[in-house]
Amino acid sequence: MKKSDNERIKKIIDIWSSLQLQIKKHSITKENLLNDEFLQWAVTTPLYNIGEQVYKISDDTKNNILKLFGAL
Repeated sequence: MKKSDNERIKKIIDIWSSLQLQIKKHSITKENLLNDEFLQWAVTTPLYNIGEQVYKISDDTKNNILKLFGAL
C-alpha cells in the first residue's frame, strides 16, 4: 500500500526526532563524527532515510511546504 504524504512527513519527523535523541544520548559531536566511521554511519543512515521519504512526497505537497515556510 502506498503511503500518503502525511504519513511520509510523520515518518520524517519521527526519524529526525530519534536521530536528535541519539546524538544527545551518545554525546555525538562534530569532532566525533570526523574521526569515527561508526558514528558517521549512525548519523548518515537516518539522514539517507529522510531523503528517501522526501523524494517520495508529491511535488504539490513539496511546493506547499516551501510556500508555507516562505522559501519561494
